[in-house]
Amino acid sequence: MTKPTSICVFGDSTAWGAWDIEKGGWVNRLWLDVGYRDKDYVEIYNLSISGGTSKTILDRFESEAKARSADALIFQTGGNDTAYDNDTKVHQISKEKFKENLEEIIRRAKLITDKICFVGFKNADETKTLPVSWCNLCYANKDLQEYEVVMKEVCENNRILFMDLAPLENVDFHDGLHLNAVGHQKIFEQVKLSLERNKWI
Repeated sequence: MTKPTSICVFGDSTAWGAWDIEKGGWVNRLWLDVGYRDKDYVEIYNLSISGGTSKTILDRFESEAKARSADALIFQTGGNDTAYDNDTKVHQISKEKFKENLEEIIRRAKLITDKICFVGFKNADETKTLPVSWCNLCYANKDLQEYEVVMKEVCENNRILFMDLAPLENVDFHDGLHLNAVGHQKIFEQVKLSLERNKWI
C-alpha cells in the first residue's frame, strides 16, 4: 500500500481551531475536505497548541513531524509573538528573535521535507484586544502586520511558500482575537486554494 501524503500543521490557537464550534477550525476543515476525496489520500495532522509562538514550534516540531513521516509542513505563527504586556509594553518575542526563530525553523524543516509553508495573520479586532479580556496582553494590528512582513521576507529569501491571506473583518472574530466559524472558513478556503495551486493536495 502506498504511503498517504502526510501534512503536519504547527501553530497557535488560530491553527488549533479555537471557537469554531461548527467544524473545529480551518485545519480540521481542510482535513474534512481532503478526507472526502476518492483518491490521493492525504493525512492532515493538527499539531497546534493554544498560546503557541515561534519558540514553542521550534522547541518541538521536529520530533512530531518525523514521528508522522511528514511530507509537508505548514506553520501559522506570529500572533502570540507580537503580544505585549499592557504595563511593560514588552513583546513576548521581539521582532529580531522572531526572525531568528523562523530562520531556524526553516533550516531544520528542510532536513525533513522541501514542502514548507508559512501562513500569515494580518489583524485582530482591536476594540477587544488592547488588552484582551482574559489577561493583560495586547494584540495590535500594527505589530501583527510588521511581524508578518518579517515572515514574508524570510520565506522569500529562503524560497519558501508564503500564504498572504486577506485581512479578516471584525465580524469574523469570536472575541477580537480568536476566529468564529466564518473566520475559520475564510482561512480554510484561501489555504486550500493555495495548496491546490501548488499541487500539495
